[in-house]
Amino acid sequence: MTHDPVLVVAGVIVRDGRFLAARRSETMAWAGFWEFPGGKVEAGETLEEALKRELHEELSIAIDAFSLWKVKDKKVTGGAIRLFFHLVTEFSGTPTPREGQELAWITCDEAKDYSFLPADAEVLSELPGCLQGR
Repeated sequence: MTHDPVLVVAGVIVRDGRFLAARRSETMAWAGFWEFPGGKVEAGETLEEALKRELHEELSIAIDAFSLWKVKDKKVTGGAIRLFFHLVTEFSGTPTPREGQELAWITCDEAKDYSFLPADAEVLSELPGCLQGR
């Protein structure tokens, strides 16, 4: 029996050569790992609607300019997830942690010193600008 993957959106929020990373709180699965903010797509939602909702719920921001950057399929315990990574280049508001997470604006080089969730870690080196100078 094949199950459809769980759909997940992630926002790669970029500003001044850095991107926003969020450290998962102690109450979450994979506590302490860093990730691109986002979450599950709810029934009836488009990817755009889910991304806007998740980033507002988690960070109190409204996204103004973004584009789908990468899609990644991942097998997880009990099934599979399909991650839709979006580059967010314009947003309104100040990112504020609303779910107990820690936030950091980091460069691609600094990201090597952070423990990212596996799927997020796999795409870090492919971020636009991260391959320059390597």
